[in-house]
Formats: sequence, C-alpha cells, structure tokens
Amino acid sequence: MFKYTLKNKRYALELPCLTYGTANFETQDNDEFYFSLLDRYVELGGTCIDTARVYCEWLENGKDASESVVGRWMKSRGNRAKIILSTKGGHPDVNDMSKSRLDRDSLNYDLERSLECLQTDYIDIYFLHRDDDQIPVSEIMPVLAEFVQSGKVRFIGASNWTTARIEQANKWAEQHNTEPFRVSQINYSLAHSSTDTFGDPTLVCMNMWEYNWYRKHQMPVMAFSPQAKGFFARFAKGDATVPVDGQFTSTANLARLARVKKISEETGVPPAVVPLGYLNSQQFFVSSVFAASKLWHLDEDMAAQDLRYDPKTAAFLENIL
Repeated sequence: MFKYTLKNKRYALELPCLTYGTANFETQDNDEFYFSLLDRYVELGGTCIDTARVYCEWLENGKDASESVVGRWMKSRGNRAKIILSTKGGHPDVNDMSKSRLDRDSLNYDLERSLECLQTDYIDIYFLHRDDDQIPVSEIMPVLAEFVQSGKVRFIGASNWTTARIEQANKWAEQHNTEPFRVSQINYSLAHSSTDTFGDPTLVCMNMWEYNWYRKHQMPVMAFSPQAKGFFARFAKGDATVPVDGQFTSTANLARLARVKKISEETGVPPAVVPLGYLNSQQFFVSSVFAASKLWHLDEDMAAQDLRYDPKTAAFLENIL
C-alpha cells in the first residue's frame, strides 16, 4: 500500500492511498453487512475510514447513520487505535446550501456530535466540509486551533476549499503559530468534472490551476468520487443504460474511457481499478476515497493499493499522447 506520512509537532500517521468512504452507510439496522465491508477493507490492508456529519442526513431516518455505523464497528472490533478516522463538519443545512455553518457554535456542535456518534474522544483528520469565502479565515482558523489544542482533533483538513483559500488559511496559521490545513478533499478523478457538471457551486473539482498548486506545495489530496461514480466501469462493460446523472458523459471523458478500456485489455486490470492506479501516479500524494457496496467490488478496488503507472501511461490515459 502506497502511503504518505502526515505529521505535525505532536502526531504522525501513515495515510494510505486507498481510503474507504462510508457515504453509502445509510441505515442504522444493517450493521452485519456494513461491518463485513469494513472488516474486509482492514483485512486487505486498509487503515483509513472516511465519513462525515452530514452523510445520509438527506434520507428519511438517515441522520447520524454513517458515523454511528463506524462508531459501533470500532467499538465491536476494539480497533480504534489502529484506524485513521476522518470525518467532516461545518456542512450547510442540506435544505439551504446557501447558508454556511462555519460559525463557532455550529462547528463545536458538529465536532461534539461526531465524537459521540463515532464513540471516540478524538478524530485523526477533521475536515471543514464546505467553505464560505465571505468569512475571513481569521474567524475560522482559531476555532480549529482550539480543536487541536484540546486533543479532540489531531490534524485538520479542508474539503471543497479552493487552493487560494487554503493558502490564505495556512498563512494565517503560520503567522499565529497554529495548526494549518495539512490535507485537502476535493472531487478528483480521471474523468473531468466541474461545479457546472455537478450543479453544485459549493463543490471544488480538480483543474489545472488547483493541480499545479498541489504539485508545487506537495499537499496531499484525498480524492472523492475517484472512480467517477462508476462511469468507467459501467461504460467499459457497455452498460450505457446505467444512469450516471450525465455528469461525466462528455466527449473528453468518452475519449478517456476508450483509453481505460485499452489499458484494461492489455494489462488485465479491471476498468474500475485503472482510474485508481492513475491517481496513485500523480506528482503529489493522492488517497482515493472509494466506496464499495459489495465485497467483490471492495476486493477488486483494493488491488489498486500497489498500482502505479509511468508518466507516459498516465499521459495516455489523460488523452494527451
């Protein structure tokens, strides 16, 4: 498993290139199945579980589901110390995405509720799930600094923050000798996407500007939707009838799909796994936050933990060569 050492003055952890995402842990009454997935991820060498305060809140009876499942699993297995736990707070109300929740009271509530649901007294990596560029970083970073000083959070990250805002926040942290953002979660995959394709202006997607900043500063990225919501796997099998919300079916992405199929046919690597190997091959560290709803899917995806492509192959997949 390719890993990246995330460290500060007090802690260090080995972030793996494959993080298991739990946004599809939607109910409170399916522990046996969810536990089997988490168990298998760990059996195959996985160490990082990603969840969020807001996950499944949009579903009937879905509130708290994802974090609570993870919390019950860790308690059942007695493995909290062996797991890198990543969660996110500060997400806007799902019924009003225009109103941010980055004030002190909201952030404190989200963190305390996450700790309660996860049945732990600390979070390894705590992300702010969205940004509001109308709020100065000088109002946000002191709250996160308190989280770290309290021992309830070990590392802080930005989810769906532009690199420009991350840079502002980290300059403030440096000037005030507090913990900076050390990792970022954004939408990133071999398939091109944008806020327009998702229809959500609060998301941040990888583009050339963002890419060059991450490469220059060597900040690790945790990529969500690294397999483009199944675009490559489904369409490589000729299953164009499976809906993917039209988010990835652009001319450019269809050209990349053809190249994924070619690499898959030549190497025997499944089309779903090729994009994970592509992300492993970047000029800065990427941890793919993947999801799997079947054990065989998980087994297939975890085969990417030792997969990298040379620069020529990566450029071929991007449709550059």
